[in-house]
Amino acid sequence: MSTTPDQATAELAENWVKALADIDLFLKICVKDCPVWHSADDKWVTVSEAVAAVHERAGDGPVPDFRPVGVTFTEKGFFNEAAVEIEVGGNPVKLHLVQIVEAKDGKAVRVREYIGPEMDIQP
Repeated sequence: MSTTPDQATAELAENWVKALADIDLFLKICVKDCPVWHSADDKWVTVSEAVAAVHERAGDGPVPDFRPVGVTFTEKGFFNEAAVEIEVGGNPVKLHLVQIVEAKDGKAVRVREYIGPEMDIQP
């Protein structure tokens, strides 16, 4: 079981990290009908719907500043880890994201994104 990516998958992962700062880039690096699932709302959408939702949530303001944490390659593609701070109900919330990206021929073909808030739950 090799986790050394081929060149196309390595380039996709590099562009994935870049797309966190340029959300529209996701439309170029995913196949047109790429399904995307978010744990926050438990539903599958197309990549174009996911990109539109990010822009809609940002409104007239900037898209959130996602901070890349790292990429781990798998047999089917890669995991991408990132963090972001957003405002929810007037309060800052730090979120952690793990994106599981399945790749084929240098494009994302299926994405699952797990989103979790940073919480102080220690006793």
